Amino acid sequence: MKYSQLSDLAAALEDHDFCIVRQKVMLIEAMTGGVFEQRNTYTVFSPDKEELLVGKERSTFTNRCLCNPLHSLTVELSRGDKVLYTAERPGLCCAKPCLCCCACTDNCTDTMVLHEGLVTGTPGSLQAPSPILMIRQEKSCESPFNPALEVMPANGKGGFDSATHMIRGPACFGGCVELCCESKWDISVKGTSSSRGRIVKVTPKNLGDLAREMTTDADVYRLEFSDLEADAKAALLTSVLLVDYMFFEQDLGVCKPTHSNDGCGCSTTLFNWYCCGCICPCGCSTGNNDTKHVVD
Repeated sequence: MKYSQLSDLAAALEDHDFCIVRQKVMLIEAMTGGVFEQRNTYTVFSPDKEELLVGKERSTFTNRCLCNPLHSLTVELSRGDKVLYTAERPGLCCAKPCLCCCACTDNCTDTMVLHEGLVTGTPGSLQAPSPILMIRQEKSCESPFNPALEVMPANGKGGFDSATHMIRGPACFGGCVELCCESKWDISVKGTSSSRGRIVKVTPKNLGDLAREMTTDADVYRLEFSDLEADAKAALLTSVLLVDYMFFEQDLGVCKPTHSNDGCGCSTTLFNWYCCGCICPCGCSTGNNDTKHVVD
């Protein structure tokens, strides 16, 4: 087994063909339009709504508020009172100062490393790390127009082996598109084209879900498994966290209030476009006296 250290979580997922990852709504963050960025919390549920894991972000206030959504962080994944795994993301203003530009080198590609147990320290220089796997964003020369992530198991020598699985997403995602169309990220075994599962950004099912999508960045994902071993299912859970931070934390609600000399208005994100590692928001804004259409 490539991911034998995930045996506890693998056993919980073995008989399920999907699980749900739900991000908690942070009221203060939503009410301030993201000015006071709060730590994210994720809950993983089985199909019969059994709670499998709870993930709690750990990050500094300064880094989170100045560099969000590219900030450095760890996510402690626990069951009950026991932390089973720690996901580490070295981010902007810390280990990867060039993360916001085109994904040309290792310094400007996003990654998330999953460690066994509770690991403390600063992301990028953790104390006594025990890596299990790494999720790595492909460089712009490898995948210029569609986001792609590689799942790489640790080799036990401080490095990582070649990728075992690939995750490929759509060129356009987020914004108003996510209100009516599910965003699907296909999972395949490295070197093959056949899908073995997918990460699905779930669309709103009722008015409460619609209000959450319109005004917050709290999202719901469905991780589907069609033909994967139990340990691979467990390994791919980490990829859902990185997909959320990389591609959907930029949308702090589809509609956001704006202020200018002309008065108050509203900014709406129609969709995000991926190009060479950069995420380009496309949308429009309206004010009291005029309407502007912009493509950032």
